[in-house]
Amino acid sequence: MKTNEIVIHKVEAWLNKEDKSYQWLAEQLAVSKALVGHLLSGERTLQPRHIEQLAAVMGISVKELLAQEQQQSHLTVQIRGNMSNRCSKRKLDALLFVIEDYVSLKEQVKE
Repeated sequence: MKTNEIVIHKVEAWLNKEDKSYQWLAEQLAVSKALVGHLLSGERTLQPRHIEQLAAVMGISVKELLAQEQQQSHLTVQIRGNMSNRCSKRKLDALLFVIEDYVSLKEQVKE
């Protein structure tokens, strides 16, 4: 997800949660309602000063506003047939361990 999309999503969610309008936000940012509409529809690119102002209005840091939310996803492994011996079970356990290790390393790299 692009930075613009992340900020737009968070700002719109915050406006809905706080029951605030585009007009109210425009007044806080000292810009026109039309500009707020263009910014939040993605028609105009958010400038760094707009991102700083939005974070201040929302009462959060710029870093928090730009941070992409972590999505919890579960890994499902579907196996056909059955495991009839210990060797198969050990190999499956080893595979699951490697997959979980990979996923955790991938998440650490994102941070």
